[in-house]
Amino acid sequence: MDRRNFVAFATLGSVAASSKAASSPSDVQAVAELLSEYQAAWNAGDAARMFRLATEDIHWVNIVGMHWQGKAQAELAHRIYLEMMFKGVPLALEEVESVVPVGTGALSVVARWSMGAFTTPGGDSVPPSKDRMSLVLLRTAEGLRIAHGANVQIDPVAQQFDPVKARPPA
Repeated sequence: MDRRNFVAFATLGSVAASSKAASSPSDVQAVAELLSEYQAAWNAGDAARMFRLATEDIHWVNIVGMHWQGKAQAELAHRIYLEMMFKGVPLALEEVESVVPVGTGALSVVARWSMGAFTTPGGDSVPPSKDRMSLVLLRTAEGLRIAHGANVQIDPVAQQFDPVKARPPA
């Protein structure tokens, strides 16, 4: 296991232990490997490599609400954006916030990423950010595959007003 996988695995281990539905160590390891490969593919600017991790019927909702259906659409959109506005923009896994089994065939995963600065197609500069990604991963003969992904940018100002974190638990 290389250093990136070890860090992801260590982070996932603490998350899995605190999840309401227990994740198996093999699930935690498989998620660590998938997220490590996703990060490596992003940082290499390789959409084809990234979407080898996906099911054929994947649904992807990007950070500004675009909804791509099927591997062909999701891969094409990522390839274009990786070549255009995300070329050389680093992505780093910060924390896996949850890994929860959904029945016997799927996992629900929430991960937090650090994204480098970039310029949108409209010319707006976007500073480095923290993003939260939720994924539905299906167990397949080839291992875990992404069936659904959704990304949101974490608004640091809004985080101050999170009603769950602002008051003691009931």
